[in-house]
Amino acid sequence: MSAHWWLALRYAAWVAVAAVVASAAVWAYFGVAEAAAFWYGVGVGLASFVSAALSVSLLANRSMRWRAVGGVSFMVRYGLVAAALGVPAYFGMWPAVAMLGGFVGVYLVENVAILSTALGALGRAEKSAGRRAIRRTGEGVESSGSGGGMEKKVIA
Repeated sequence: MSAHWWLALRYAAWVAVAAVVASAAVWAYFGVAEAAAFWYGVGVGLASFVSAALSVSLLANRSMRWRAVGGVSFMVRYGLVAAALGVPAYFGMWPAVAMLGGFVGVYLVENVAILSTALGALGRAEKSAGRRAIRRTGEGVESSGSGGGMEKKVIA
């Protein structure tokens, strides 16, 4: 299984655990219907989050046909989310605020998870590239310690 699938499934599991705690609070303060609507929103959000891994898998494929399918799948994913949330809200099947709260919570956690993972990977890549450059040249770069300037000195 590739890294983006592991990321999606790992964070989906963490979000599900956090949603149990949040839905208990929703149930305690508002009632069973709101807690069920919250869980419905969380479920739609988790399905959307995990389906992003499918889209990324398709976009990472070498075939242009599968890349096109991956690009379309992003748009289809948001259309399905809009239908899954909009239809029950329009017909009053669930309390809309609780349902949207569950979805928005997952969506926010999804963005934070992806952003923090991407920034961590970027930092690790920059460190690795810096180590390779130092090994290749045998030199390092050290700041002059002035704080505000861009002065650097080469150390051997």
